[in-house]
Amino acid sequence: MIPNRHSSLARFAALLCALAAAPASAQQAAGDTAELDPIFDGTTLQGWDGDPAFWRVEHGAIVGETRADRPLTANTFLVWRGGTTRDFVLTLEYRMDTRNPAGNSGVQFRSSLLPEVGRWVMKGYQADIDAADAYTGQIYEERGRGFLARPGQVARVAPDGQVHALGSVGTPDMVKGFIKKGDWNDVRVVARGNVILELVNGHVTSLLVDDDERRARDGLLGLQLHAGPPMKIEFRNIRLKDLDAVTTLAHTDWLTDGGNPQRTAWQGAETLLSTRSAKDIRLLWKIMLDNVPREMHSLLPALVVGRVDTREGPKEIVIVTGVSDNLYAIDAGRGVLLWKKRFDHSAIGDTTPRSGLMCPGGITATPVIGRTAVAGRYTIYAVSWDGTLHQVNVADGEDVAPPAKFMPPNGKPYALNLWNNVLYTHTAQGCGGHPNVAYAYDLATGKVGSWGPAGGGMWGRTGPAISSKGVMYTGTGDGPWDPERGIYGNGIVGIQQNPSTKALELVDYFAPANAEWLFKRDLDMQVTPAIFDYKGRELMVSAGKECRVYLMDAESIGGDDHRTPLYHTPQLCNEGLNFASAGIWGAMASWVDTNGTRWVLAPFWGPKHSLFKAPVEHGEVREGAIAAFKLEERDGGLRLTPAWISRDMNRAEPPVVANGVVFAYGSGESTTQATPELGLRANSAEFRIKNSTHVVLYALDGQTGEELWSSGTQITSWNHWAGLSVANGRVYLGTFDGTVYCFGVGP
Repeated sequence: MIPNRHSSLARFAALLCALAAAPASAQQAAGDTAELDPIFDGTTLQGWDGDPAFWRVEHGAIVGETRADRPLTANTFLVWRGGTTRDFVLTLEYRMDTRNPAGNSGVQFRSSLLPEVGRWVMKGYQADIDAADAYTGQIYEERGRGFLARPGQVARVAPDGQVHALGSVGTPDMVKGFIKKGDWNDVRVVARGNVILELVNGHVTSLLVDDDERRARDGLLGLQLHAGPPMKIEFRNIRLKDLDAVTTLAHTDWLTDGGNPQRTAWQGAETLLSTRSAKDIRLLWKIMLDNVPREMHSLLPALVVGRVDTREGPKEIVIVTGVSDNLYAIDAGRGVLLWKKRFDHSAIGDTTPRSGLMCPGGITATPVIGRTAVAGRYTIYAVSWDGTLHQVNVADGEDVAPPAKFMPPNGKPYALNLWNNVLYTHTAQGCGGHPNVAYAYDLATGKVGSWGPAGGGMWGRTGPAISSKGVMYTGTGDGPWDPERGIYGNGIVGIQQNPSTKALELVDYFAPANAEWLFKRDLDMQVTPAIFDYKGRELMVSAGKECRVYLMDAESIGGDDHRTPLYHTPQLCNEGLNFASAGIWGAMASWVDTNGTRWVLAPFWGPKHSLFKAPVEHGEVREGAIAAFKLEERDGGLRLTPAWISRDMNRAEPPVVANGVVFAYGSGESTTQATPELGLRANSAEFRIKNSTHVVLYALDGQTGEELWSSGTQITSWNHWAGLSVANGRVYLGTFDGTVYCFGVGP
């Protein structure tokens, strides 16, 4: 007896009963689809996201087409951004051009994106379509388990992942007989739990019972355009009925500081926020948490999980970390506290609570949230003040694994990053009396790897960025540049885990030509890089307090001599070479607009450099601004071309981007570290807190930098080393007084 076979087939029988009245042809389908909601308007690609070079709307249909002069080297997808598919009925019509007998396409469901591979790359279940009808009607898994239920087949995937044939609903030749070549064909996909049924023109063509515990239970819907010789596919009358009312509500995530492991700060899945809706942004809620500040630190950037299965049903949950070793879970819809967890070390004692403003003690690393094998369940990975790694269930705040030692106490780690089941972070300022070190924790083995730049502190605001090859990149400061002696201050280092020993090893490094001079002027290269794909090439941008942006190739970030980037900008700011209150601080951002243009954003403090110009400028900059660049190919190389400079902001902080809107803010923080009267004694929490003001949040047009909206005086406190998060039509920001603000559109 096959485990679960009877219950699965019983569910299948129930589905067939429900579908007994399914139409025999596409022409009869209209009445049957009345209860399904259209998700394509027939005239535009609104609500869909794909490469405009390959997708368009023509004569009421979505057209995907490749040509000899515009080929595809890898499969691309048009992604529906209106929600996800869990339990559902989907109907559509397709027409495949038969001039290319190798033409191939399909309909993705319960699928996910692979941003590390490309912007419009999907993996997951697929209702296959091809011009030769060798695969049409089968259930396939793109970039996964491959063939699951072939045309005419009833199949089961066992818990161990093995595929077994259970029977048939017809021969492959019978399935071919149902399909109209070169004409419109009706496809229907029904999914309930672990059972997936496909029909073509009213005939059952495949059935899958998927008992693999690793299977996807929820995910995105998309349309495939296959790489290869020129081909054309059309889709129309796309309708969806949700059999689980909560799953077709749009939900995106912000699971890590900077939005993704590459730290681009780009929410590519946003649909509610736009340049049109920005004027309607308002304060949806705010909540004051009981976190106690330490020095100038208070709340860390929020993390957002769009759909968490809880005892009360699915919820969108916001996770906020307080420096005093607190974790808070907030209901995103209502702005109410769901649970709080404090990492209690009373038995050990807070042995070195503070070492001045730079070393506040407490929890300083923004956690990271990881998905689990079970849809709707997520784990928070957080490092408390004593260097202990905690793994916490997002739904209820309970531990899901015993605490484990990760690093020494009070080392001031920065935001955690998660890549291929390994956690990465780094420390700075020599806090706790420890050297500045990069750390990795292998979740599979519990082994810790570390590597130090011998004097260079790594204090990029959003922690390290991770490339597609698993290399951790971070800027360094507070140290000289002398690689022959193993000293890598005032540069950028690339560090990678050894797959066998789990140790961290230096694999690449870069320093500007004037690195030694930068060290003497305390102009650190401490900014978190942003890594992105550009025409199949992985690039990276970073910066420092001198206020130049560097463009690098991730294959070799400094060339053969480790000192030559692809390009660097002139100084944007810091004409006076101020070490404390000017320059680029924190992190970069990068995004792609609907025209395929790659943008790079740099936040800077202080006045704009008198010689730096952009085609569009929004007034005099005295306190700080956002500078936007376009990545362009010129004179046989790549360069960052200035596009716009934003309005003045009181200490412009790292921006985030969502659907063409750049969200940025002036922190209102007093960044003065020295005065003629007090000297460096001015760099104290008491002095700087007294002189700080309040945050102003701005929404800017990503194309022009024009101000679309601002929070004005609604935010009454300031923040230090915090940050923005954006998901599902909402933007989150925490302030020094312990308040979390949620601005957005919608109810």
